Amino acid sequence: MSSVNTLLAVKDLMNPDIVQAGMDCKVTEAARLISGHKVSSVVIVDGGGKIVGIVTEKDIVTKVVAEGKDAGATPVSDIMGSDIHHIPGDSSIFDARAKMVKLGVKHMIVESGGAPIGLISSTSLLGG
Repeated sequence: MSSVNTLLAVKDLMNPDIVQAGMDCKVTEAARLISGHKVSSVVIVDGGGKIVGIVTEKDIVTKVVAEGKDAGATPVSDIMGSDIHHIPGDSSIFDARAKMVKLGVKHMIVESGGAPIGLISSTSLLGG
């Protein structure tokens, strides 16, 4: 019989739609992407398509709205988190949650063979 840890893998709960924006994208557009795709974050890529950061709903609220910045003039590169964490898609959801807690993050890039295949959030892991 299988152990509970092997029932669900990260790839089973991840969002395969990695919403992306360029570094020069304005915060207003990032917020529209988040709203339009019904996600909690936008992955920021450089000109070559390499993932260089992430902007979350919380980043927009705490780093732009709460500080009174102009969201239409502020580039996402000014507020993005650049410490990106990855997890293999075949990792257990329990391992993913433990890694998020240890690192203090709520989003991780899901990979297969070193390539991004999705995004997992703490909300997805908790069923919210």
